[in-house]
Amino acid sequence: MIRVPASLVTVGKRFRYDIFDENGQLLLMRGMLVASEPQVAIIKRQGFRKPAKARAVSNFGAISWISDRLAVMEEDILEKRDGGVWRKRIENLVKDFVDIVDAEPDAAFANLHLETRHSYFVVHSMMAAVVCARLALARGYSEQARARLISAALTHDFGIIDLQRQISHDSGLTPAQTARIRQHGSESVRMLRKFGIDDPVWLNAIEDHHEYLDGSGYAGKQEADIAEPARILAIADAISAMLRPRPYRERIFASQALERLFVDDFQRYDRSILEALFWDLGFYPPGSLVRLASRELGVAVRNTPGLLDSPVVAILTDPDGHPLLAPVLRDPHNPDYAIVEALDPSLANRVGRVIEDCWATPGMSAGRQAKIA
Repeated sequence: MIRVPASLVTVGKRFRYDIFDENGQLLLMRGMLVASEPQVAIIKRQGFRKPAKARAVSNFGAISWISDRLAVMEEDILEKRDGGVWRKRIENLVKDFVDIVDAEPDAAFANLHLETRHSYFVVHSMMAAVVCARLALARGYSEQARARLISAALTHDFGIIDLQRQISHDSGLTPAQTARIRQHGSESVRMLRKFGIDDPVWLNAIEDHHEYLDGSGYAGKQEADIAEPARILAIADAISAMLRPRPYRERIFASQALERLFVDDFQRYDRSILEALFWDLGFYPPGSLVRLASRELGVAVRNTPGLLDSPVVAILTDPDGHPLLAPVLRDPHNPDYAIVEALDPSLANRVGRVIEDCWATPGMSAGRQAKIA
């Protein structure tokens, strides 16, 4: 069984799964309210859930199973608990991650784009891993090489999990925190070596993911010394960081993040990888909330091949802001449904669970066609 992440357990919380103790005794039935602090303490100390593989190809919530498991790893590191056979845990995590992301890459990205439950470490690492998975496919990586890159993305911040938790409560960075951040690639590598991980491609990608082609990286390495996996992880790390808010800076929209990477920082990054990212995600990646010319609120479901600014959009509210019972696809090529502005992802909380149906409904996954109004 899988331990329930302690960070998710609060008074008033309802879980979408049954919670058991380690002996299999039911502690909390699915959908029941966590009613008191003593109950919180028991679940944090003893709570486990049964593993559930991805249920359907187009399932918005499937990737949350991986996020929950990464959150448990985060807590094991923070509490200095014995993580068991770390390499095997990470390899199993990556295998299940690949199965889910390959089944529905757009739903996985959208879930993380809109994620609010987990810590910055979990969401940032997961989003970086999804971006790496997509870029590795675009670059023609073998299955093994792709798994190494995804492993690096999921673990590249292991060495500063405690600092990231501290920063989440601070309004800015101290000089000491900044200095440690500049060393976090090496810190993560040292930790992973202690866990028995010695794969050079995996570790080198982490070590060099803040090295830039213009020599401005943390260690000042030059272009010829930076391998492609590190170049991909550098871009994935940057885009996922910009799409998440921090106490000392606001999140920015995907179009702004891509412009910053492609225009302001283009000398830092491998241009061919940036172009692959640009065309893969577009200006409105899956999970982007948008307002249409029709005044409807919608979410980008998938990119339209060859078009940067015209994703397929599922509307979530009517023009007066009333949530719909089921999403309806719109085509922004139609002037009546053109995208007029990007919206803060936190607005997704106003539309309820209908947003999950955008990738569960036949025809809304990347591999199928649907009738579009």
